[in-house]
Amino acid sequence: MKKRVLTALVGIPVLILGVFFAPIWLFGVIIAIICGFVAFELMRCAIGQAPKRLYISSILSAVAIAIFGGLDLRMAAIILLFLFFVLSCEMMACFSTPRKISMEMVAISMLAGGVLPMMLSTLLRIAQFETTISIPELLNGNSTLVRITHDGIVGRVRAFLPFVVAFGSDAGAYFCGRAFGKKQLAPAISPHKTVAGGIGGAVCGAAMALLYGVIVRAYGLSANLVSLAAFGLVGSVVAQLGDLTFSAFKRQYGIKDYGNLIPGHGGILDRFDSVLFTAPMIYYCILFVNEM
Repeated sequence: MKKRVLTALVGIPVLILGVFFAPIWLFGVIIAIICGFVAFELMRCAIGQAPKRLYISSILSAVAIAIFGGLDLRMAAIILLFLFFVLSCEMMACFSTPRKISMEMVAISMLAGGVLPMMLSTLLRIAQFETTISIPELLNGNSTLVRITHDGIVGRVRAFLPFVVAFGSDAGAYFCGRAFGKKQLAPAISPHKTVAGGIGGAVCGAAMALLYGVIVRAYGLSANLVSLAAFGLVGSVVAQLGDLTFSAFKRQYGIKDYGNLIPGHGGILDRFDSVLFTAPMIYYCILFVNEM
């Protein structure tokens, strides 16, 4: 518990500096590095002694997709297709060579090197929002979906929201679960997660999003508190689904944490599992309703 608190006291200011004050290119590099670590940790824990070429191709793909996915979805799609081609060749090789590479290895590599970085790259896209046109407006003939700026505060404020919701949900679930948790939420996946913790996490996520909106308003920026509360509530549920998903991986492969890089939390993936799911949800919510 002490390590978790100390890590939070150091990590939260660093996160704020990275999201709000780092140049957009540096923010992209940070996301790419996180995606590289996520890919490595997942592959190491899930498929262990896989050939080095699988590690290299998946990690390089994760880094590239994290950057290009946040800047140009078409380029990210090309990289994803190339990774799919490489892994398809590996898959075919499974049937013509001694089975050093399994179908499971290929699937995990695709997840680690393609799907997860695409999800997290939405943070970079959100950070570049200055004004948006909602998807219904786009369908009505407005072709300007997003005006990109590299120094706008609105995008940075929105990019911090997934962290507020995900970490608020995590904290609420943890403390409410410890205080009131009796009935297990998903005992086959994570015995320590409780129904009370899940409810507390959802309420806390919504409350943190609402509080964030109040703070944003205090600095003279617009924030729709009703939308923020809704984003926080739905985002908290999605964050807990992300947590449960990666807990299922850990249960499947018999590990406690994905790494030990972050004291009191485990690996990078242990800390960002909920953000991976919350970020794309917030991104598409902003696109659909055109406000925060």
